[in-house]
Amino acid sequence: MKNLISNQLYITTFNYPMNSVKTLLFKNQTFDSLYKNKEFSIKMFIGSDWSIVGSGFSFFGPNDLKIVYIVSGIEIDDFETINKFSITYINSQKNEKNVAIVLNLISNTSNNSTVIEYRLEYENKSDFEYISNLLDISLIKNIIKRFCETVLGLFKNYVKENPNNKESLKINHSFTINKNYRDAFNFYYNFENIAKSIKTDKIWKIKFENEENDNPKYNNFSVIIKENIKIHYKVVSIYEDKVKIEIIYKKTSNSYPALNEYINFVFFNIGKNLCLFLYETHLPINTNSLVFNTTSEYLFYCNNKSKIYFEKNSKNNI
Repeated sequence: MKNLISNQLYITTFNYPMNSVKTLLFKNQTFDSLYKNKEFSIKMFIGSDWSIVGSGFSFFGPNDLKIVYIVSGIEIDDFETINKFSITYINSQKNEKNVAIVLNLISNTSNNSTVIEYRLEYENKSDFEYISNLLDISLIKNIIKRFCETVLGLFKNYVKENPNNKESLKINHSFTINKNYRDAFNFYYNFENIAKSIKTDKIWKIKFENEENDNPKYNNFSVIIKENIKIHYKVVSIYEDKVKIEIIYKKTSNSYPALNEYINFVFFNIGKNLCLFLYETHLPINTNSLVFNTTSEYLFYCNNKSKIYFEKNSKNNI
């Protein structure tokens, strides 16, 4: 493999987790919103997709600019996503050089923000001179800068402007609990136990009740905070087999606004008095890094406190 030369076009930071940035950045609706009735547009070749190597696209810009490019490489790991777009035609002229625009998303794990870098990648200095004669590099830099600024603005109003959006951010935590998995399920299934464990039982009023479309065979409940704040969760399903018990909750639409629309508890049997507890909840896709971190840290605190409380108290005393 040849050592490639790169020339940075633009770099910035989005205060949103990388999964959010990846999701919104490569949605067709995002480009439709950005370029509708504007001077830029992107058209996708039939059968193409941002996640498929070999997919083709046409970019139309100012001054009759037209660039045809293909997805020539995708690299993904836990901290970085690299998408390489090889340029094949510029203004109907075939590009004879190995030149690509590379989009690099890097997760800043210290605060869950995302670094976004665009760079031009090529094999030889003569390739850069060749492409510079066909393209106004300063114009490309400006287009990318404006694109990123527009995407950032789109983030802030994404859920509001897309009320049927089902994309979400996940928060996951896992703990081993020194108790039998069935006992753990019984403890967490009664939400009053969780309130006691984090010492909010004097502030939260837990009311087991059913609302419209709730399944009455489950422990559907409401959390009443003060008098005017009520959050109702219904049990969507409870599934059990020989190795685990899983319960899924969903916040009802008529509840007071709450971030965690969905909660999933899973209890895996490891041994007679040992189980693995998995916790998952979802946040809106455009939740910023600060809110995401605060929510995740608070939920970790609550889950850890509940685990310690449960382990120290026998089920007969709970």
